[in-house]
Amino acid sequence: MKKFLPITKTFQNTPGVKEVHTPGVKFLLLFLAIFSLSLAAPVRAQESISITAIPPRLELTALPGATLQETIKIKNNSDTELAFTVQSSDFIVNDDQGTPIAVSEIVSGRWSLSSWLTASPKKILLAPNQTQSIDLIITMPDDALAGGRYAMITYQPITEGQMQAGTGSAIQQKVGTLIYLNIIGDVTKAAYLKEFKVDKPFKQYGPINLFAQIENLGDIHLRPTGSIIITNLFNKTVADLKLDEKNIFPFASRTYEFEVPGKWRFGKYQAELTALAGDSEVSINGLIYFWILPYKELSAIALAILVVIILIIILKKKKSKPTPPPQNIIAETPETTPPTT
Repeated sequence: MKKFLPITKTFQNTPGVKEVHTPGVKFLLLFLAIFSLSLAAPVRAQESISITAIPPRLELTALPGATLQETIKIKNNSDTELAFTVQSSDFIVNDDQGTPIAVSEIVSGRWSLSSWLTASPKKILLAPNQTQSIDLIITMPDDALAGGRYAMITYQPITEGQMQAGTGSAIQQKVGTLIYLNIIGDVTKAAYLKEFKVDKPFKQYGPINLFAQIENLGDIHLRPTGSIIITNLFNKTVADLKLDEKNIFPFASRTYEFEVPGKWRFGKYQAELTALAGDSEVSINGLIYFWILPYKELSAIALAILVVIILIIILKKKKSKPTPPPQNIIAETPETTPPTT
C-alpha cells in the first residue's frame, strides 16, 4: 500500500516556518467559501427588497347586490427588478393592538369578503421605482347581510424561476392593502368600555399613566372619537387627552394609552372618558379617581413644623416662668447698755 506524504514547502524568507497543504484541507476550504457565498447572496437580496402598497387601507360602502370597481397600486422602491404575486384573503383581528391576520373564509365566516373579490393581474414584474396598478372588482350577492366585510390584498416577492413556474413566494413577509366594506342596512352598533384604569391609584409623583380598552360588540368596525378630561381637587382641568382614531373590528377590542404630564401635583384627581363611535354615535363613558401625594416631602414639612412648634412652646414656657419674690431682710438692732453713772 502506498502512503501519501504531505507536501511541505519551506519559506525562504522565513527560516524555520513551514506551510502544510493536504488535499482534504483544500477541499474543505473550497467548500466553506462556496457555502458562505451561497448564504450571503440571498440575504443581500432580501435586505434590498422595499415595496409600498397604495393606499394601505381602502374603505368602501355599497348596497347588497352592487358591483364595485376600484384601483390600488404597488410601488417597487428597491434598486433591483422584482416580481410579485397578488393574493387576496380575509383577515381578522384577535388582539388589542389591531393587528390584521390573514385567515381562510371558513374561519372568518360572517365578515368574509375575499370570495366576492377579484384582483387583476395576478403576477407583476416591476422595474426599480416603477408603480403598477391593480384592478379590483367586488361583486356582492343580493342577499348579502348588512355590516362589515373585510379582506386584504397582499404582494409577495418571488424569484424569476418561481414567476415562470408559478410555485409561489420565496419570501414570507407580506405587504398590502386592507379593504373595509360596509354593506348598507340594519346593523347593530354597540361598544363597551371593557377597562378604564390608572397605573397606580396612589402615587407620590407624576406623570400618571391611564389605560382604556374599548370592545366592539356590533356588526361593523367602529372608530371612536373623544377625550379624557383630568380635573384636580378644585375641579380645575389640568389635562385634555384625545383618543387616537383607531378602527375596532367586530367582537375585537383596542387598547388606548395616555399620560398625564407633570411631576409635582397634589391631591385627588378625576379622569372622565367621553367618546362616540359610529354614525349612530354610540356613547362610551368612564370615570375613575386617583391620588397624588408626595408623602416624603409632606413628612419632612410636617416634621419641620412640629420642631418649630416644640421650640415655640419651650420659649414661651421660659418667658412665662415666674421670678422668685425678694426675701425680707430684718436688720438686727444692737443692744445698747445704759451708761452707768
